[in-house]
Amino acid sequence: MKGDFLGEILGNKARAQVLRVFVLNPNEVITLVNAARRSGVSLPVTKKEIRGLEKIGILKRSRSITITLPKSKRVVRGQNKIPAWAVNADFRHLRAVTAFVHEVSPVRYDNIVGALKKSGKVSAIILSGTFMGDDSRPADLVVASDTLNERRLEAAIKRLEPAFGREIRYAAFSTPEFRYRLTIQDRLIRDTLDFPHLVLLDRTRLL
Repeated sequence: MKGDFLGEILGNKARAQVLRVFVLNPNEVITLVNAARRSGVSLPVTKKEIRGLEKIGILKRSRSITITLPKSKRVVRGQNKIPAWAVNADFRHLRAVTAFVHEVSPVRYDNIVGALKKSGKVSAIILSGTFMGDDSRPADLVVASDTLNERRLEAAIKRLEPAFGREIRYAAFSTPEFRYRLTIQDRLIRDTLDFPHLVLLDRTRLL
């Protein structure tokens, strides 16, 4: 990951990306497969780095996992038969490590704008949801583009995800559709704009 100071100072970019997944999601129990997907690191390397972080004491094995059923949004808690790990709340340097990881996060807002602009002629970018510390919002990112290419947009967002250690939920619209949804007070747009959010780009001059 370009400009990843955490990886540079650790001398190990893979460990930095895996560490970021856990530190930026301190209340989650994360499986090996999930950690690899979020970090953008191969499964064998992720396994190696998790074991290293566990040996240091930053991570610990977890025996339980929380699953949210998508249709009913019902939360199910149970014993986890698949190996999973979480941040070790008893690690004595956890506060210092957490602060440092947040401080040297390689992605800043201008990086997000630059990455998304490569997907097309972007007209609006709004940050919401987890970017604002609110998982209950319908999307973390709302994007409008004059020339919407969803494949390229999805690829751009996937490249950003390892820096945040999580999937980025997004909603994408063509600029005309975005204008229309603003006009009719569309629920998703209202659920974004009526709560804490950050407008990174507004060529529509409507926000």
